Amino acid sequence: QGRGSCRREGKMASSTTFSLFCYVLYMVCSVTAFSGSHGCSIRPTPRVRLTVHTSKEADGNNGHYLQRRQVLSQAANLLLLNSVIVASSPQVAKAAAPITLKDTDSLAAIAKRKFRAKPPKILRRKLSIDFAVLLMRSSYNSLDSLDCVAMDQFQRDFFLIRSSDYETYTGDLGVGMVQQGDLTDPYYFDFISYAQYATINREITLNPAAVFEEQQPRDQGEDKPMEFVPVIVKRDPSLTDAMLAPEHSRRVGASILDKLEELFKGSSSAIPSIERGSKPDSARLLASLKQLVNLFLLSGYAFGGDVSIAKEGESSSSTAKGTKFAIRLDAPATLWGGKVLQSDGAVVSNSFVTKAATELINRAGYAVSSTIKYEGTSENILIMIL
Repeated sequence: QGRGSCRREGKMASSTTFSLFCYVLYMVCSVTAFSGSHGCSIRPTPRVRLTVHTSKEADGNNGHYLQRRQVLSQAANLLLLNSVIVASSPQVAKAAAPITLKDTDSLAAIAKRKFRAKPPKILRRKLSIDFAVLLMRSSYNSLDSLDCVAMDQFQRDFFLIRSSDYETYTGDLGVGMVQQGDLTDPYYFDFISYAQYATINREITLNPAAVFEEQQPRDQGEDKPMEFVPVIVKRDPSLTDAMLAPEHSRRVGASILDKLEELFKGSSSAIPSIERGSKPDSARLLASLKQLVNLFLLSGYAFGGDVSIAKEGESSSSTAKGTKFAIRLDAPATLWGGKVLQSDGAVVSNSFVTKAATELINRAGYAVSSTIKYEGTSENILIMIL
């Protein structure tokens, strides 16, 4: 991708140089044809000024000759300067083009919003504000840590996606059903989580960048506006494009699990501890998964839920290999968004329980596979120990 990007940048640089050369030639002809005995200024770019002065005493032909000579000399210097700048500039890889209003307001986009699944009007619990912020922030920070897109571009894309979809979403639910900006409102959280993950999927799957320029904030002190400076960011070369989606889910799950363990450590609500890599039996895993889901329920993530063993694993009671765990969530906070993302073919879901449960089992020493199904107002997760 880096080499391809360099080739594209090289073509762009050549095109810029050629255009500049043509422009200078045009100005030479213009000066020759229209300049008189007074000085004139040429501005090929906002930052470069070429000034040509002619002598009142010089005859017409000699004045024009000197004029052309001066312009061509300065033009040569300008072209040389441009070549040096292009050669010395870092070759920044281009990611997916930023979303524009043309993308969000096209006939295809409008039709897609019109015919997708409608948000259900069901009784759902309010989320804990701290837990809602944890889910949103862990998703954002995990994407940032992958270094696959400039986060200022992500913010712009996120804004356009949620702006274009919000009116349709609230219209489907009815006036007063959505409390805009209130993350504790399950209807608003369902929407904003969908918009965030629709953007994340776009940035991860559409030509994710390995090297890019990002505008990063710099604190200027109290009572001064934040300054943003361009910074070149390079992704870890060992993190391939194919690894971005599963790694994002893993990091989100790890952030959630770490926070829950920190908050409830030493209390009766703590998740039963499992030593890393110990590969416990299915009974111990079941106890930990049950308490994990209970903490999600206590935080208002779903109206109800449970964990059970759908299929026992190998005959040996000392391992959980081959066991299938079934997690049921009733009216979860991401019911509509998760369903729409799945129907859109998203590779990264916003099923936060799946992410946290997978990370818990991975830490215990097992690899897993999982499926998510939305049936009515329930989210059904099936996790198999490999």
